[in-house]
Amino acid sequence: MSAVTYPTTVTYPEVTITWPKEWCLGKALSKKRICIDLDGVVCEYNFPKIVKDFFGVDLSASAIFAYDLADVLGVAPSLINTMFKKQVFGKPNFIDGAISTLKEWKSKGYELAIFSNRIKHMGLDGLAKWLIDWQIPFSGIDGGCGEYDVHIDDSPGKLMGTDSKLKLLFTQPWNERCLNIQGRLVRVKSWREIREIVR
Repeated sequence: MSAVTYPTTVTYPEVTITWPKEWCLGKALSKKRICIDLDGVVCEYNFPKIVKDFFGVDLSASAIFAYDLADVLGVAPSLINTMFKKQVFGKPNFIDGAISTLKEWKSKGYELAIFSNRIKHMGLDGLAKWLIDWQIPFSGIDGGCGEYDVHIDDSPGKLMGTDSKLKLLFTQPWNERCLNIQGRLVRVKSWREIREIVR
């Protein structure tokens, strides 16, 4: 396997995406860097319906007590991956305020780094094309390896695994029981709240 060289550039008809060397070396850039998850933060899915369609099991949203659906349902992670593969390329259901906020931040010159588990289903190019097709503003796709001013995610574990100054936990049923024992997570329930915090 050959090493990746930076800067890395991928060109599509609509946009050219360049990941600067600094992004994966953890060096802070002069602009505000915001790391953003997609599912459960920018867009949402009707998980009870997805589970019903795939497994034939009725499940209420409140029954989703953990981030990992394999743990909730008691099934192998490979089954959850198969279930999600059918969902990730479809039309997103945007959470109110997400896209308008991302557009505003992009216009201010903020670096918007997408850090999403979708990459394991879609690959880097597939995820980039999906973001472009659905007009989701972003600057690059990142594996959580840089330094960030802000990280917004619905996974407490992903938030705590990044080098981010401000860790915003987007409230979802599966993270409501998070104890936040280190007190580093700031819970938010909407993009309106996020806009009030991140200026």
